[in-house]
Amino acid sequence: MRRTLLITAAVVLLIALGVGVYFVFFTKKGGLTVGQGTSFPSSDTNGANSAVVSASTQELGVPLANAGTDIAPGLVRITNTPVSLGSVATYVPGQVAGTSTATSAPLTSYQPDVRVEYIERESGNIYDYQAHARTLTRLSNKTLPGVEEATWLPDGSLAYARFLDKGSGSEHIGTYALPATGTGGYFLEPGLAQVIARGTSTLVTLLSTTDGSSATISTPSGAGVRTLFTTALSAIRVAFSGNNYVVTTKGSATSDGYAFLVDAKTGGFTRILGPLQGFSTLASPSGKYLLYNYLDRGKPALAVLDLGTHVATRLPLATLSEKCAWSSDSFTLYCGVPTTMTGKIPDDWYQGAISFSDRLWKIDMITRDATLLISPKQAGNTDVDAVGLTVDSTNDVLIFMNKIDSDLYAYDL
Repeated sequence: MRRTLLITAAVVLLIALGVGVYFVFFTKKGGLTVGQGTSFPSSDTNGANSAVVSASTQELGVPLANAGTDIAPGLVRITNTPVSLGSVATYVPGQVAGTSTATSAPLTSYQPDVRVEYIERESGNIYDYQAHARTLTRLSNKTLPGVEEATWLPDGSLAYARFLDKGSGSEHIGTYALPATGTGGYFLEPGLAQVIARGTSTLVTLLSTTDGSSATISTPSGAGVRTLFTTALSAIRVAFSGNNYVVTTKGSATSDGYAFLVDAKTGGFTRILGPLQGFSTLASPSGKYLLYNYLDRGKPALAVLDLGTHVATRLPLATLSEKCAWSSDSFTLYCGVPTTMTGKIPDDWYQGAISFSDRLWKIDMITRDATLLISPKQAGNTDVDAVGLTVDSTNDVLIFMNKIDSDLYAYDL
């Protein structure tokens, strides 16, 4: 009897060990997860990620009134949870009550507003915030945890969500084309260094290669794919500049940076700035101007280059181009300007070793006047390190993320 019990116990132990080994060595883990019964497909063709993240408690599609927290006159903190870097602000014209001429359906009256769309970092859910109505609506219930950056189509219909994908035991940057509705979507090529979109006509993807970098152009739907350029330069950023492109090498306080104008038809490079240390750029939508920051005898400086005349004008403010946004007509700049800038700039800031306390400024490119909009520290006792700035087409509302806590803010211009 005792021998039978020993044999039975041994068999049970072997089965338990077998099951344990299976789950340890043969099941897959990763970051793509489920939210309310729906999930993204995995970019890993060998299996899907399995970690579970709780979905937002806010009901899908139901507006939440009185959203946001007033920080100071005109300044609202939209979220108190981290968001992905990159949002979109779209002007929504008002509507007068009446009857639709197309469908004969009654129309409800509403005031003009600015619709802000963003991605919550933890869940990957997309939200719609109406800046003047102060309502917040969750648009999607699919989840993609850890979305660090999002590039949007200008109409807010789709975001290219970028995250660290750990599938197949290796790490790479994944990019998922995520419709604002949460339905559909697809993966782009893994390991892309950058994705940028212009209107609904042009998508540019940048890939780092063993020989440098390669950029591909297509429509957002993936049609008309062709190579935009290949270059031996690595660690670069590409930006739209009118009908052409600007390529900028990575900036550092200890190494020289360069900017090149890239012909959209030939892919040819023409150097326009550099060598400059502590260097980064921000091209205007029209292609007329290039904002750039650099170190002048070790101190941060800000200037604008007229790409037509090749005349550079130094501005009276010192900040980084990553802390600015152009208006859609390229006549106005909005910037977060640090009250003080100490340390090894921009390296320490990039690495998160330091943070800034900004004031928001407006710069008129016609008159070259700089106007202080607000000091969040003085007006609302809040330190703001502004990044990811964007403004709607009517210059009504300025949106930015606070790098200190990754919360999203809106300032009524």
